[in-house]
Amino acid sequence: MNKITILGSGTSTGVPILGCNCSICQSIDPRNKRLRTSILLETDQAKNILIDASPDLRTQLLRTKTNRLDAVIITHDHADHTHGVDDLRPFSFKNSSPLPLFADLYALDSLTIKFPYIFQREKVFADKPIIGGGIPLLDLHPLLPGANLVANETFHFEALPHGHGESLCFIHKKFGYMIDCREIPELVIEKFRDAKLEILIIDCLRYEPHQTHLHLDLALKYIQEIAPKTAILTHMGHELDYLDLTKELQKRGSRNVFPAVDGQSFLYS
Repeated sequence: MNKITILGSGTSTGVPILGCNCSICQSIDPRNKRLRTSILLETDQAKNILIDASPDLRTQLLRTKTNRLDAVIITHDHADHTHGVDDLRPFSFKNSSPLPLFADLYALDSLTIKFPYIFQREKVFADKPIIGGGIPLLDLHPLLPGANLVANETFHFEALPHGHGESLCFIHKKFGYMIDCREIPELVIEKFRDAKLEILIIDCLRYEPHQTHLHLDLALKYIQEIAPKTAILTHMGHELDYLDLTKELQKRGSRNVFPAVDGQSFLYS
């Protein structure tokens, strides 16, 4: 079996939000404590694949006691999905070769600009030695729509509209992942439905509509159309209390839909 672990289920600020005194940010329920969104895949071929490098990455991987990564997938270039890249240093040092990092062409260009000391080291250190702390050894690999091999695992990628750009969603065997999007095109819905997913993890920021993310009504609409066995809501903001959202889902009859909880794991074939 393959295993997914939810490393973080919160939106870009995380929950609680710094300086916020709302009831959810002040909640003592650990299910309302959400690090920035990312997941870890442990495949049945013993591959560890990280999806997104959030600013909370070090804490997340210490919690899971992860001591090896075989690849990293970046869904899009936003800070809450990329600014933990430097925390990949220990994993790249352990390897005899650079750790492969996969993203679409736009995100690869963005990472190169954001982290020149990693991805433009020949230019940055052309006239001076590398001194001090180590630099992550990462190789960039482009992802294109359709089937791609990542750590010898087949993923099917599609682009979703998000803000002024796009994010990547994917299918790996019977698991589907849709993060950071304002809508899902019908062609993508059909591909995910045809995959007969056992688990779908999907974006759900809050109850009210949002310009760049799915809200509850829209997420539930897409879940109904895709028809996975189980759906997990993630990238949740501080508007969503775990118990209240659970009761709302039960009230609506969405008995196969659950809010994500940091540290949860799921198995799929």
